[in-house]
Amino acid sequence: MEWVKSKYPGIRYRLHATRKHGVQADKYYVLTYKHEGKTRSEALGWASEGMTLDKAVEAMAEIKANRRTGTGPDTLTEKKRLALEAKKEAEAERQRIEAEKVAAEQAESERIRLESGSVFNTVVDQYCKSHSEKKSLGNEKLILRLWVQPVVGAKRLQEIAMLDVERIKRNMLKAGRAVRTVQYTFAIIRQVFNYAKERNIFDGESPTKGVKLPKIDNRRMRFLSPDEANSLLGELKKNSMTSYRVSLLSLYSGLRFGEIAGLRWQHIDLGNRQIVILDPKNGKTRFSFMADAVCQMFSEMETGKPNELIFATKDNGTMKQVSDSFMAAVNRLKLNDGVEDRRMKVVFHSLRHSCASQLAMSGADLPTIQAVLGHKTLAMTERYSHLSNQHIKNAIDRLQDAMNRVKSNVIPMTGRAG
Repeated sequence: MEWVKSKYPGIRYRLHATRKHGVQADKYYVLTYKHEGKTRSEALGWASEGMTLDKAVEAMAEIKANRRTGTGPDTLTEKKRLALEAKKEAEAERQRIEAEKVAAEQAESERIRLESGSVFNTVVDQYCKSHSEKKSLGNEKLILRLWVQPVVGAKRLQEIAMLDVERIKRNMLKAGRAVRTVQYTFAIIRQVFNYAKERNIFDGESPTKGVKLPKIDNRRMRFLSPDEANSLLGELKKNSMTSYRVSLLSLYSGLRFGEIAGLRWQHIDLGNRQIVILDPKNGKTRFSFMADAVCQMFSEMETGKPNELIFATKDNGTMKQVSDSFMAAVNRLKLNDGVEDRRMKVVFHSLRHSCASQLAMSGADLPTIQAVLGHKTLAMTERYSHLSNQHIKNAIDRLQDAMNRVKSNVIPMTGRAG
């Protein structure tokens, strides 16, 4: 192993036999100096790991300055030891602050319990402070203020009963709020009570337990006819190629938006006309087969590196939601004009629903549709059964034909038996 002296005293390096750093061989820097009458060598590290000659000079200068002034570490080993101790002290301080924070929260909870008697409004205020970074907190506070606090805000948690929750439910349904919104409200109430239980403010069950809600079918029912689908794709293509491609892929492959947003070029196999969908909603990897339109779309795109997202955001991140250009195209085509029921409105998910519906009407059986959509159970696919019942209708028609033939062979009796 051959050492090369730098132009600075006490700083040398050796070259890696094979590894490069840029166009040059990788360098391993070492400091050499006298310490307590002995020659001491201490490693700084490889250039490929961030070490440079300038950093080595700074390290040597720091050690020499510390020796002159009698302050600070006078060896690299001592410097590393002190840095490790400082890191441990910082972690201990962080844990101390965290423990004080927890203790303060517990003390505040105890104060609330003793001084305010667990009044719902007071607990809600504390709940909101503890969840200040929660994205949905704004919606939760609005629902609590409009529907819950007017009914139970001044009551202690122990005094709130099922009848109070029934009143909240009745008020919301009477005002035309969706059952789904009432369910969300119940979930918020449960969260407040669970928060109180965790902090020993309340000991019991949430009053929402046992309150029944009407069953709802919140599934999207609208699917596009071939003419509507082609019109929508054409409108999207004029204004946003990304929205057009994402929509075409959902329409012809039945993929969810999240599955499309997560696609990378390594998931596309044009030779075998396959798309691999990793980590889908049901947790089971599946393959999707490409229609001609999808093959053509991918063939016309500039292929990226295997691990690159196909439909990335401007900063190369994963898309979180459909572009506004999709609903803008839907609105220009007036596909939702006059539609009041949200289940019948065209949204991006309608493309996946349209794919399954057209498959059903083309004669595909339910297990096939289940495989295309990636449904975990066949029960999830049965919503399309009414569209694939043509074989039942044909059987009934054949039965009718058979009965008609039998009827035509019966000789009517016109005379009376003698």
